[in-house]
Amino acid sequence: MCPGPCSKPYRDAVDAYDQATAVYEHALAVHQAVLATWRIPLPYPAEPVPPAPVTIRPYLGDPVWHPGCVKRIRAALTELDDLASQAQAEVDGHRDAGARYGRTGFHLKTSAPSPSPVTDTLDELYGTLVEVEDHWRAARRYPNRPQRTRGGHARRLTIAFLLDELDAIVAHPGSVEFGHATLAWQRRLRTLTKSDPPARRSPVRCPRCKERQIRRKDDGYYECGSCERLMSQAEHDREFAEQAEEQEAHA
Repeated sequence: MCPGPCSKPYRDAVDAYDQATAVYEHALAVHQAVLATWRIPLPYPAEPVPPAPVTIRPYLGDPVWHPGCVKRIRAALTELDDLASQAQAEVDGHRDAGARYGRTGFHLKTSAPSPSPVTDTLDELYGTLVEVEDHWRAARRYPNRPQRTRGGHARRLTIAFLLDELDAIVAHPGSVEFGHATLAWQRRLRTLTKSDPPARRSPVRCPRCKERQIRRKDDGYYECGSCERLMSQAEHDREFAEQAEEQEAHA
């Protein structure tokens, strides 16, 4: 199955089933022990009921990721440079002399504190991106990555390389960590730059995947960030009213 967000409802259902099965097996063992020693002339206690099988179906990868998740990874990777540039514009531009260069170059240690947590974050992002580029170049027997001075230009070149190779990357069995990391970086930078305004978020739970990841788009539609389900304003308002009534009924 696809390791991306599209199959999260299935994974959650399987986890819930496994937990319910463990509870059932424990209750069954206790029930059998009680029956073995039951001496009171009363009806036997009811046998515990096993959990219902999982009926949710996962999305299948092709060969690793579902096409919808590939689309999300590509969009996230494309957005990383814009978000990083926006974050960099909010700091004074001084770089941390003690930034971690890892495999990408010279590592200078210093006791001086970093001038900005944003700079540290962008250094970490760049290190993550070039590590993927270096590994992929080695796997494909491409020439080594040219040594570049860190900055927005170097980051854009690395992202452009990864986007150009993305179809082959996501078809590789080892791309699961890369896909998850790309989506995680998108969420992290959106939070850092406040690019996901609360006004666009909806409290409605997605009717398809049950996740609270629905946001209003510029075209007036609402889209689930987990399974990409679209809803019109009327559909969104109806779901809002129904879920509010359901919540009130269980209050």
